[in-house]
Amino acid sequence: MTTRSEVGAPSPLGLRLLHAAVFLAMAGGVVYVAVPEWRHIAQVLGQSFHSGPLPRWTLLAGSVLAVVSGLRLVWGLVRGTSAPLWASAVALLSVVGAVGAGDGRSLKETRSEEATNLSLLRVARRVHLSMVQELQAHGETPTDEESWRKALVVAGPNNEQLRTREFRAVPVQIVWLESEESRPSPLIPNTLWVHVTPDGIGFSIRPVGLRAGEPALLQDDRARELVLRGLYNPDLPPMREPAASPIEQLSPSPTP
Repeated sequence: MTTRSEVGAPSPLGLRLLHAAVFLAMAGGVVYVAVPEWRHIAQVLGQSFHSGPLPRWTLLAGSVLAVVSGLRLVWGLVRGTSAPLWASAVALLSVVGAVGAGDGRSLKETRSEEATNLSLLRVARRVHLSMVQELQAHGETPTDEESWRKALVVAGPNNEQLRTREFRAVPVQIVWLESEESRPSPLIPNTLWVHVTPDGIGFSIRPVGLRAGEPALLQDDRARELVLRGLYNPDLPPMREPAASPIEQLSPSPTP
């Protein structure tokens, strides 16, 4: 007489071990890949500002699913029962989330403060160069804040690698100084402190970047405050004036 297998009986031990090993390996791989992302989240929460793109949310969600799946698989082994189908499905879903997050090997460089500060410095140098050209071509540089904001737009694109603790992007901004000794408070990173002399023949630009997650004025190789200066020099041959000033290119053309 044949006996029917008992409904709900556990699968053979070897099959259960093989099933658990395969899906635990999947879940473990997702958790391993997600560790740097969780470290980044922990760093973000401990600082006012941070560098780099947004966290890879699909990878983080996948790692949570991987942990849930792995715990259920281990619990099934401990109890000597077969793991439910949903535990395997969740493990597969966590792998999909990790793959969908893309390759994160380049994130270490883009999330460094050095990369963000260098990007800000490049923007500051482009603004500085455009204003030096204005200075030598006209004998003076614009003394109004709006012209400098236009120059910043021309020097773009604005650096948005800097973000707040709430992951809001912090674009490059102009902070207008009434005097050379002015020190705005509180400090805001990704800003260019600009001071122009009343006669327009000289100016200075001080970039405010990031140091240890907090705003700080950029420093040169000698650990001194980095200042980009411009001063009209009448002894230099006059620069050839472009057909249109970089600042004027953003101004609306007059209506005929």
